[in-house]
Amino acid sequence: MATAVLFDRDEAERVDDWQSLVDRLGRKSLLWVDLSRPDTHELDNLATSFDLTDESRQRLSGDNTEPYFGDFGDYVHVRAYAPTWDGGSELCAVDCLVSKHWLLTSHTQEVELIEGFRQRAADGSGETGKLDGLEFLATLLEWVLNAYLEAFDRIEHELAEIEMSLLESAPADPEECLSQLVVLRREIRDLRGALVSHREVFLALTRPELEDIADSRHVARFASLRSRLEDTIQNARDCRDSIVGSFDVLHARTEQRTNEIVKVLTLGSMLFLPGALIAGILGMNFRVGFFENTGLFWVVLVAIVGLMATVFVGARLRRWI
Repeated sequence: MATAVLFDRDEAERVDDWQSLVDRLGRKSLLWVDLSRPDTHELDNLATSFDLTDESRQRLSGDNTEPYFGDFGDYVHVRAYAPTWDGGSELCAVDCLVSKHWLLTSHTQEVELIEGFRQRAADGSGETGKLDGLEFLATLLEWVLNAYLEAFDRIEHELAEIEMSLLESAPADPEECLSQLVVLRREIRDLRGALVSHREVFLALTRPELEDIADSRHVARFASLRSRLEDTIQNARDCRDSIVGSFDVLHARTEQRTNEIVKVLTLGSMLFLPGALIAGILGMNFRVGFFENTGLFWVVLVAIVGLMATVFVGARLRRWI
């Protein structure tokens, strides 16, 4: 579905028949057409109306899964991928085509930034009539970076919950906890790979070849965004290191639980070992006179129980248990 907003000086109004306005745009006018989940017919009309190249038309169809930058002289075409709001490694493709007098956006899912700006433009709130295409593109790319940061923050929050649970008590099922860490590690890998693939796009936007539609203010903004991209990539590395830290906590907790089990088994052996030794000695096949005295059986039994009690009390005093 396509929606269009015409920006003319300090005014912005939503238009339906945007195709008839393409050839009649004034010097200070800018036409913004936004497509959400476009079909083939809408893309063909868009390509014809704005005289898009075949490469741009192919990119808009969504057949490619990599970020893209194309400079076609009178307009630039940028495709970026942002994490979806519902988490996971699924990405939302967002295309932005910018010229001096028109702006095209196309996305496979609802984009909060675009929806909010379009609503403000339709309501006529603020100075929305002074829309700058390249500034809008920079804001859109800034939203993309923020989406990645929010995804990494969400993963960090999940890791913090896992670590708090591990610090409070040993996991009942270490394999399940390990599976959760593996899933988060895979998600970080996919998100970081998608983020790094945008480097060429951000670098291309700072090149001087864009002087036909950009000025020094735009170049400085894109240079700042490139620096933010590197900071976001560093955030991905930090998030990956946090996974290793969480695994270390899990490993330590599992070892602690194993040590507790071994300690209980060792104490049990210490409790029964003296009695087993005495019973083994007295059970040797030799005729000794005191075996004829049945009362000694109870003496030996009390001695065995006394030794067990002594070992138990000693372990408690040394805080082994």
